[in-house]
Amino acid sequence: MPPPLPVAGPIIEDEPRVETRREAESEPFPWLTLETVLYALLLILALALRLWRLDHYPLSDAEAAQSWPALQLYRGGPLGVASYSPLLLSLNALAFFLLGVNDFTARLAPALLGSLIVILPVTLRRQLGRRACLLAAALLAFSPTAVFLSRTLNSEIGLAAGALMVVTGFFNWTEDGRRSSLLLAAAGLALLLTSGPMVISVLIVFGLIIALKFSAFKALWQNGLDHLTATQATTPESQATSEDGQLSHLPTPNPQSPAPDPYPSLRHAGLFFLVSLVLLATAGLFNIGGLGILSGFLPEWLSRFNLQGRPDAGFNAVFLLTIYEPLLVLAGLAGLAYVLLEKDLLKQTLGGWFAGLVILDLVMIGRPTGNVILSLVPLAFLAAIALAELWHSLAWEGSWGNEGLLLVAGLVIGSFSYIGLTGWLVRTCNPDDTICQYAWLQPVAALGLFIIITIFFGFMTNGGAAARGAALAGVAIGLLAALSIGWRLNYGPLMNLAYQPLAGIPPSTGLMALTETLTRQSAERTGGQQTALDTTLAGVTRPALLWRLRDFEQLTQVGSAAEAQPTTAIITPANVELGMGQPYLGQGFTLDAPWSPVGLPAKELVNWLLYRDLTPPAQENQVILWLQPERN
Repeated sequence: MPPPLPVAGPIIEDEPRVETRREAESEPFPWLTLETVLYALLLILALALRLWRLDHYPLSDAEAAQSWPALQLYRGGPLGVASYSPLLLSLNALAFFLLGVNDFTARLAPALLGSLIVILPVTLRRQLGRRACLLAAALLAFSPTAVFLSRTLNSEIGLAAGALMVVTGFFNWTEDGRRSSLLLAAAGLALLLTSGPMVISVLIVFGLIIALKFSAFKALWQNGLDHLTATQATTPESQATSEDGQLSHLPTPNPQSPAPDPYPSLRHAGLFFLVSLVLLATAGLFNIGGLGILSGFLPEWLSRFNLQGRPDAGFNAVFLLTIYEPLLVLAGLAGLAYVLLEKDLLKQTLGGWFAGLVILDLVMIGRPTGNVILSLVPLAFLAAIALAELWHSLAWEGSWGNEGLLLVAGLVIGSFSYIGLTGWLVRTCNPDDTICQYAWLQPVAALGLFIIITIFFGFMTNGGAAARGAALAGVAIGLLAALSIGWRLNYGPLMNLAYQPLAGIPPSTGLMALTETLTRQSAERTGGQQTALDTTLAGVTRPALLWRLRDFEQLTQVGSAAEAQPTTAIITPANVELGMGQPYLGQGFTLDAPWSPVGLPAKELVNWLLYRDLTPPAQENQVILWLQPERN
């Protein structure tokens, strides 16, 4: 008698089940599946995380420099800057026209582009599977880095959205030949080319991937042309319903018609791309000079490879991803190893996209802070591929008695380690207190204990269950860490934003205090008008301050304090004395306070990694507000 077959666990299909006609007719909304509901919830949550309190932080200098030309275009004046993102200018000008000018509308375009990135994985369901795409959407929706860069004005979020649109559109078109997929790729390419100088990095990496896999991409291209030809050759009769009442999806060529030409569809997509490119680059033809800005992307990109650092240069993607996205990094590296063992072109493209952008980011000294999003998007897909494999393995072979036990043990030991670590951080140790000084070994010992438990569990049951349980515990702890990091990064106090390397050089509370002082003085001196105070900026050209004072009706800019005429308020750089011959009272305000974790002692470094909160940073980049005394 043959032995009974082992029970593998519940079967969870990765592809939709084919329903019979009777089942389809019994469902009033056949499209309303659990998967559809989950994607809808993810999109709603992504929009909520990106739009809620979008103006929580004031615009930084880098953001204000991007919003200022859109404001000038909206007001009908000269742009006043020589370098900007044509895409952001176009979208911001539209937002200003529809919703008014404020910090919320200035960041609305990146928030919507970031939400678009969250929903785009659904288009790759056929290639990557339902689990992987759903997990990729979830990882992108809750990623602290993706949420933050969607809530700040930067051109790199447009580049990430455009690159993902090109990849999803191309790979879908090569499988079904649909014009909608071709138009998606064309729209993504228009977004890419109008976003900013970092498009050169994307084009170089994609070009290298195509060159290395040229024969495979050539075959894919031909497959797309064949699908397009077959679709155009379909006769109306071939669209009749089949025996089961469903619409036939197999095109039937008409033998009496000549062979169709697929290139009209390509020409239509090319025309759509050109129109989109011109409209996005020129703000709907209201800024023809935007086309000239595109030609300056290459010199701007090359200038970021100088050996001397730039003031606006951010930390490299490896460092930022490590401290903000520990779950994505660990799962993504596992997914990268898995992808390298496969011959799937799409997965290899995602792996090459991630590796290429990380390498370019490392060698670029003057990289912008938002450059990390270009590496994060493919990393999220790689992590989702690895987590989908874990999901599949748990569904077929896992049980709460095995993997669930290790999950609980991991969470308990993780909580114990966290409590011990925080206790060590808040404790002040005397030089002769050896136990206190080595209290940091407690979380290390707890981690070692979990490893020993996992190994022992593997010997007692099986290695696969132990590995899955440990991975499941790591995923749970990683998700908790991501939620904590994301909350502190995106919704924490403004005073703590300086300790976030991802924020670059963020604005300080002094910027808010300065503008509040000016509006209060204006209201007191002009009978209630908050923006009527005659104010002079003498040698101060900070974009964030200009943006905050954009509504002041009597604002004058001069090159130095020596050129300033007597006005009620004068703002000068720090350590500058006025030579007006008139009494003025001065007060200093810090517009921003640069800070770096480099060089921190070990204990303070760990404390910063956990809380992103330290002693106040050095007071730098100050300005002085000079006010004439009020006359009685």
